[in-house]
Parts: sequence; structure tokens; C-alpha cells
Amino acid sequence: MEVEPSRLELKIPAGQPAHGELQISNRGHKPVEVRVSAGPYRFPNPNAKLPSCEGWFRFEPDRFTLAQGATTSVSYTATPPVSLDVDTAGEYLAAILVDQYPVETEQPEGSPSSQLTVVPRMALAVYIGIEGRDRVETELGPLKARKIESGATGGKQAHPDLLLLEVPVKNLGTVHVRPSGTYALFDEEGHLVRTAPLGKSMPLLPGAGMTIPAVFPLPPEGRYRWVITLEVKEGTVLQKEAALEITKEGAAVLEEKK
Repeated sequence: MEVEPSRLELKIPAGQPAHGELQISNRGHKPVEVRVSAGPYRFPNPNAKLPSCEGWFRFEPDRFTLAQGATTSVSYTATPPVSLDVDTAGEYLAAILVDQYPVETEQPEGSPSSQLTVVPRMALAVYIGIEGRDRVETELGPLKARKIESGATGGKQAHPDLLLLEVPVKNLGTVHVRPSGTYALFDEEGHLVRTAPLGKSMPLLPGAGMTIPAVFPLPPEGRYRWVITLEVKEGTVLQKEAALEITKEGAAVLEEKK
């Protein structure tokens, strides 16, 4: 089963419905019965209180049979409640659930009447931002650096020691962001030693924080300039610079500049 798009990120005025389509394709070898519904947004923190738009959705059709290799369109309408006009949340979350059931066939005589059925499910994350409330604001926390020793085998080092750089990010806005960026390391003469993308991050929801790592072979002892460039939303970029020292004992951030 394949569903396009893989997630929904919409922005609408308060009180106005959103409309769109999903393309659902059967890539399997048999016909399947498909059921489409809305469910809660799944988040690793069970105590997080997320504004939900689960009850806003209607689908047409919401149940159908899809032949092998076939593709069909499902229309959706997300209608915000009247109470949304007096609410203050900048974004509402949900999931679109696409369940795949086997097409019922006649059972041969003498076969068991009940069988265990595993229902494959695809879940599309939904983010609906409200125009005028969709504030993007993030901050970078104190940068951290740590030496990771690989250890030695038979008197010889099996792998080089590593340098772990950590970039804490906090979402102070009202909508989720997907931070991505690069780091660059310069020596004392200003020569570029290394540059690469930062590790990929999960969606960062309002009020949440995360640490984005970068790991690479430990450079020689000395002082370096470490520059972080982070794009948190299209057109919104954060940058931070730090002095970094690497010694026999480890690695440390000496000073930060915004």
C-alpha cells in the first residue's frame, strides 16, 4: 500500500474548512479492502497535551475495495469547530489512518470459521496551522562537545577516537518545526577542517526541546572555531559560533558567540 502525500501540513484561517485529496495505491498482489479514518497524533511523550484536530475530518469514500495495481483518490474535508475562534492554539495535530483488510472470500467446507487477521496500517501525520497564530520562534541552547574514546585492541587502536558535538534546540513558537542544518570546523588559521550536515531531527513540537548530534573522527589537539547554521523553517535561520579546544584529556567549548 502506498499513500501520497506522506503527511499533511496545512495552514488555514480560523473557522474555515480545508479540502484536499489523498492518492492511495495497491502495490500488493491481491485486491484489498481499504478503510480511511482519523486518529490521534502519536507522540513519544504520553504526558504531552497536544491540540487535536482528530474530530475535524470527513473522507469520501472512507471504505472501498482496491484492485491489485490500482490507484484511487480519497477526498478529505477538515472542518474546524466554531470554538476555534476563541481558542489560542497555533497548530492542531492528528493522524490519517489507512487500514488494509483482505477481501473476504468464501471459506472451503470444513475450514475454521475464525482466523487471526493482521491488519496493516499506515498513519499520516497531520499538522493544521491557524493563520495569524502560526508563530515560529526557536533558540539554540549551550553548545556541548565531548571526546569519545574508542579503546584499544592488542596494543593498537582499532578505531579513531571520535568527537561528539551536541546542539540543543528549543521550540518557543506555536507550530512545529523540522530543524536541519550544517556545522563547520575551522582551525586557528581560519582553514576549514570539516563541514557536514547535522544529524536529522524529528518534528519539534511547540514547547519541546531536542539535541541534534554530529559525530566524526577526533581532530588533532588544538583550538578550533565551530560554526552552527540551523534552518528551523523556510526562511528562518539560526547561527551560533563557539571556540572549541581539544586536548589529551578531552574536548570542551570555551566560549560562545551568537
